[in-house]
Amino acid sequence: GSEQPQFFDQEKLDQLRTRQINAVRYLDDVFASLFDMVPPNTYVTVTADHGELFGEGGYFGHGPINHEKVYEVPFIEGKIR
Repeated sequence: GSEQPQFFDQEKLDQLRTRQINAVRYLDDVFASLFDMVPPNTYVTVTADHGELFGEGGYFGHGPINHEKVYEVPFIEGKIR
């Protein structure tokens, strides 16, 4: 048939997605520690340069792919204390 071969099977994609989620959870704790160290009235901005695909539309990674998930960029901004 005309079906394209998959780079990763679904099990591997699920493992990679879990690793990404665990990395974000780890960084959440790192940021909590950082926020405890910064002086009062400090503004903190956390962002990324792109989103990541884990099998959506048959794609993996972030480029060069024109997919809406690649354009979903994490962004958090706020004043500490």
